[in-house]
Amino acid sequence: MFVSLDTSELYYILGFPISDEKLYKVRRKMNEYLKAFQKINQSSTQLLTNDSKSLEIKQAATELNQSLQPFFKELQESATRLKSYIQKSFEELDYADAVWDSKPRIAAAPTAEIWEHIGELSGRHFRIQQLSQQCKEEAIEKAKEHWENKVEILKKKWFIDKNGNLKEKIGWGDKDGFTKDIRLEVDAHFPLPELSTITAKSLIFIHQEINLIRLELIWECIKLLDWKSQTTLSKKLELILSEIEARLGKVQNNTNEIIPAFRDNVKVNLVNWEKWGDIPWHEVVIFRNKVGSKIKNDISSYFDRQVKFATQAIDEAIAFYSDFLAKQERYQQETPKQREAEKIWIKQQREELQKVKQGLEEILNPFSN
Repeated sequence: MFVSLDTSELYYILGFPISDEKLYKVRRKMNEYLKAFQKINQSSTQLLTNDSKSLEIKQAATELNQSLQPFFKELQESATRLKSYIQKSFEELDYADAVWDSKPRIAAAPTAEIWEHIGELSGRHFRIQQLSQQCKEEAIEKAKEHWENKVEILKKKWFIDKNGNLKEKIGWGDKDGFTKDIRLEVDAHFPLPELSTITAKSLIFIHQEINLIRLELIWECIKLLDWKSQTTLSKKLELILSEIEARLGKVQNNTNEIIPAFRDNVKVNLVNWEKWGDIPWHEVVIFRNKVGSKIKNDISSYFDRQVKFATQAIDEAIAFYSDFLAKQERYQQETPKQREAEKIWIKQQREELQKVKQGLEEILNPFSN
């Protein structure tokens, strides 16, 4: 989006330099060609009604008229296309007018209040990251503790003999019961409800921090912009808010990304144990630690994704303010004389475009009769 309506910027918006009159020349040539071919067509038609002319010359006139039809069709289609391009140029000039009208509004916006809100957003950005780290560490610790307690229960049931001693391994008789118990824990008990509760409670605090962000000033600043920027930025802000609510507001779905990966990781190891012979205790320890590491990585990645999205939303708000303040500074430096010159320039381009449009309509009028 341009910020000052100088000639080079409007040339870029319009897509071609109106002032060089190339389009006018095209239109004038098309008019000349149309008049010349219309004259030929009228002469041929008149000849066909003249009884004194020979059949041969009348045949030539008929064929000449037929040969002109593709030209008339091409001319009509070309003029129609050019007219649509002109309409697009009018729309871009309307947008240029809207930007011009927005300049005084932006220049008068409350600069000090905007800077204050930027500071508030920066502080909240830091607090969310800090809070996320604390919540993530707590969630990982509780989840790993829960998993290790489950393994400890299975250890006592299957790897401790009647004398209270640790078995080095278990054979086929105990192995089947041990693997079934692990599957039961994974499918029916773990990680619900513990993991779900842990992550949900942690993300609630982050969601609360996001909800404390004051959006009123952002909306007010958006309303000061031109209509196109208002539409684009309003949709973008609404999308961000809805996605934040979907990610952080619906706590009951917070473990959907973690649980499948955890269960798959556990079941891969169970398949190996079901295929082979005895299960040594040291393999169970390796398995316990591997799953614990997987839990840590999955929860850590999940929290990082959620918090990254939240902090990116804050970054975009700060970037919006930065762009807004940069516009404001430029607009405040513009003189009344410069603004008047820009308005005159826009008006002149609109008048020139209107001339081109009228010329194209003159070309199209014969075809509409």
